[in-house]
Amino acid sequence: MLLLTYWIMTLCCCLYAAAKGGMTGRLGAAIILFKTVAGVLVTVIQPNWQVTAYSLLQVDAACLVAFLWLSLRSDYHWPLWSTACQFLAVAIHVTTLVQPELTPKVYQGLHNLWAIPMQLFMLRGIVLDRRFRRRRGRMIAA
Repeated sequence: MLLLTYWIMTLCCCLYAAAKGGMTGRLGAAIILFKTVAGVLVTVIQPNWQVTAYSLLQVDAACLVAFLWLSLRSDYHWPLWSTACQFLAVAIHVTTLVQPELTPKVYQGLHNLWAIPMQLFMLRGIVLDRRFRRRRGRMIAA
């Protein structure tokens, strides 16, 4: 049930971002969808959380670079927050390299923890950006 809720939330956030978030929202939604689908595929192929998941680390590192690029090219603030969440997801992988005795459940839980705040930052940021643009438009028209 939790997984179904996550997928519904992901689809709703990404659809809203694609519809109302402009180019930045569409690119952010694409990165999140890629991260989610690639993460599932990698986890199905390599379900072992006993050691560092290098394939998942590669996916997360690529998404970190994509979010960082989006943050540097965007005028909005939410990509910075999503980049920070993605950085923490990569940091969890690096932690398993430094401390290999990390419990597999903790590794899996901490890795998946940052996906939800990343989407919520995107959603909230787009809502606030749209509200700001509407207010600014009224101020200019007055």
